[in-house]
Amino acid sequence: GSFFHVLMINRDMEKDYYVMLTGGKNNAGDFLIKYRAKNLLASIRPDRDVEDLDGWKALNAKNLDRINGSKAVILMGGPALQKRMRPRVYGLIADLDAITVPIVTMGIGWHSPYGRWEDTHTYPLNRLSMKLLERINSERYMSSVRDYHTLNVLSSKGFGNFLMTGCPALYSHEHMDIPVAVSAYPKKIGFSLGVSLKFSRRMQQQMQATILYTRDKFPDAELAVLFHHGISSAYLQSDGASSDLYRNQIKFADWLQSEEISYVDISGDAEKLLSFYSQCDLHIGYRIHAHIFMSSISKPSLLLIEDGRGMALRDVIGGVNLKAYQKVNMGYIS
Repeated sequence: GSFFHVLMINRDMEKDYYVMLTGGKNNAGDFLIKYRAKNLLASIRPDRDVEDLDGWKALNAKNLDRINGSKAVILMGGPALQKRMRPRVYGLIADLDAITVPIVTMGIGWHSPYGRWEDTHTYPLNRLSMKLLERINSERYMSSVRDYHTLNVLSSKGFGNFLMTGCPALYSHEHMDIPVAVSAYPKKIGFSLGVSLKFSRRMQQQMQATILYTRDKFPDAELAVLFHHGISSAYLQSDGASSDLYRNQIKFADWLQSEEISYVDISGDAEKLLSFYSQCDLHIGYRIHAHIFMSSISKPSLLLIEDGRGMALRDVIGGVNLKAYQKVNMGYIS
């Protein structure tokens, strides 16, 4: 009798919980989304715990039971609205009716090469993805997206139960009322490399030229180049790893060494990203989550836009940004 009583007390003390399906594989930005999302949920729903699962994996029986015991399953952040959103981004389960709790999204975004507004009207999604979105749209709770382009993709397909909240990584409560501190003589600059390094020789040359220009423009600053994807062989063991990106990043690291320019691998978790960029006075580069993080802590950032993710973000938070896939005007770095 006393043992049963203890079990009942422990059950009464348990918090209700959400389950998040997240995309943290190797890219530091994906881990930042997860980190900030958990903090955000903890601040507004301290009565709920948050558990996260690898979103791209199909649900096994244990995970399905865990989800169905929760208050909701949250499809979290990143450029998740893709043609093969299901099953590539979210593995889930073949029969969505087996998930008996609400399915909602939090800060998901589209993935478009050029980011033109007209592309939002003809954005491709496969049948399984449409079925998932129909389920999400039917819930009694609203879901969120990270930019207006994504919102219009969904609106154009008849899904109206979404609103634009921005990326969860934008939210840092302690910095919300702090103005951006801009220094004409930054002491530490972080330069983030773009993922277009994977396939474009021209973009690689642009990155090298912009790094050299930054070094010359700020000769007294400590400059370091940041790899958001790993440059060790461990990267190749992560889900979805690109051998082309790995090979070109190794070559780029060799070039940085030849130029005696420091570089840091911040892949694999949020802590290295948080630690390094928090020490910077300025960010320049291509990674939107470097730009998002610096903006969130009220520090200056120049985003060099390499695809539609950055184009859409520009219309959410503004700031200083350039279309890198056209031409970078070095005069903007001053």
